[in-house]
Amino acid sequence: MLGKKLGIDLGTATVRLVIKGEGLVAGEPSVVGMGSEGDWSSVYGTAAIEAAAAASRQRLYRPVMGGAVVDPVAARALINHIVSRAVGRQRIFKPDVVIAVMAALPGDQRRTLLEAAMLAGARTAYLLNTTIAAAMGCGMRLSGPNGHCIIDIGAGKTDLAVVALESTVAGQTLPGHGGQRLHACIAAHIESEHGITVESQTVEAIIASLARVGPHEERRLQLRGTRDGDDREVTLASTELASCLDSHVRAIAIALDAVLADTPPSLLEDVRAEGVVLSGGGARLEGLDRALAASCGIDVHVDLEPHLCTVKGTGYALDNLDVMKRNFMYIR
Repeated sequence: MLGKKLGIDLGTATVRLVIKGEGLVAGEPSVVGMGSEGDWSSVYGTAAIEAAAAASRQRLYRPVMGGAVVDPVAARALINHIVSRAVGRQRIFKPDVVIAVMAALPGDQRRTLLEAAMLAGARTAYLLNTTIAAAMGCGMRLSGPNGHCIIDIGAGKTDLAVVALESTVAGQTLPGHGGQRLHACIAAHIESEHGITVESQTVEAIIASLARVGPHEERRLQLRGTRDGDDREVTLASTELASCLDSHVRAIAIALDAVLADTPPSLLEDVRAEGVVLSGGGARLEGLDRALAASCGIDVHVDLEPHLCTVKGTGYALDNLDVMKRNFMYIR
């Protein structure tokens, strides 16, 4: 087959692309731009953000929020940009495309993405649940009867599943529960308690330097933000983040308990022996693995490249399109 094979991780905050045989090609913000005349621009991701900053009439759209497709038109434009970037606009051989999506994505939204891929010039298009993709990207062998447990924590949602025989045995999705929710909680706390508004990049720095789940020695960080248009500087202590972190972790722990309770005993033994794997950008929150392990009584560990598990999994799925045809939604 001469056409290229493309794997796409269509995340709430970031879209990642892998081209089979070429490796990870792109990781960009999941945004597209629309010009003042109502025409979708030829840029997406970082280029779209820069174009919007340079031109006030350029508007940005996020096709995916909370793991769900909220703007079908923008989703079609984004997928078209991604496919065109990978294979070019003038193509003789059409590509096969695998797109990783939230496990709980409704059927109509799934059809929207499949149709978008076909309109972008795909020969065949497949949708793969992020839990299956992340499990494969973490190195789990799903073709056998053994059970594996994966928790994929993204910006807009958290997917949990026990998988075996290339399918989901038990699972839950927490739409809207991800990194963006945690960011919003921290930003709201700073505004409420310190009276300043901070930028998104500042919240990222706070999480990287102060956010620690569980007991830890208190740390402090000097912050600069705005209040009534004026710059102000305040000191933020790591202990102030406890309520945001506790609510974030508690929801995941409750969902994990429910998934494990729905898992057949033989597969649960496999999970106890292997442990639970965390993937997604949200898996890098320090202390999260220890907190979940203490809650469920099973070892929990973070993949070495958690943010790349899902897109790597779409790449592995491209080598097994026959399995995709048997088990997942696709169009040809």
